[in-house]
Amino acid sequence: MTQHIDQRGGRAILLLIAGLPVTMILAATWLWYFVERGDIDIVGTLGTANSGEILSNPVNIRGRSFTTSDGSETSLDALEPKWIFMVVNFGETCDATCSELLYLTRQIRIAIGRDFHRIQRVMMVDVPADTIRIQASTGTEGAQGRIEGGAVTEAIDNASNMAAVGETLLSEAIESEHPDVHVWQAGDEPVVPERHISDSAWYLVDPSGWVMMRYASEVNYKDVIGDLKFLLKNSGG
Repeated sequence: MTQHIDQRGGRAILLLIAGLPVTMILAATWLWYFVERGDIDIVGTLGTANSGEILSNPVNIRGRSFTTSDGSETSLDALEPKWIFMVVNFGETCDATCSELLYLTRQIRIAIGRDFHRIQRVMMVDVPADTIRIQASTGTEGAQGRIEGGAVTEAIDNASNMAAVGETLLSEAIESEHPDVHVWQAGDEPVVPERHISDSAWYLVDPSGWVMMRYASEVNYKDVIGDLKFLLKNSGG
């Protein structure tokens, strides 16, 4: 009699153990369904510690075709699946704000430290890259103030000065100051949703090609690095 009761108890425990994962999967599916429908706003309800703005309608650009500076076709598949700092520019001039964004993303990438190789940079333009001219940033003092400290200060001291007066070809500036940047011309389809486009912001793209966050140039570099270190630590990209 006791043995029979023990067997029934054992079966109940096994069923409970086996049922827990199924219950969790069903609960997650239910939650995702209502999040996808817009009935539940997790970010709005719980809040977020990110210093950047999470794009409410992210765009995936991995399958897109782009044109390189030499006129050849390329895509994100040509790059290793890494996190991407993306600067977007419209027209034949990369003005002082655009120049500062290139400067900021370079220094933030350096400041990441040993994981900097897990990040790459792409500049998206809407005209042939060889026709674009870049203006010197008049705000490098402000940019430098946002990224002072530690390895970043050392990197700034060792970097060439982007504040030289005047204007030059973007291709020359990229080659001399930002050799890690891929400059690609996008097609008619936007790489960033229109509602999220900002001249004074750069964008974070995840290793799968999702343009997922926007960072204003005014955001303190320490907050950005905190976000990025968290993402790098908790992702395989």
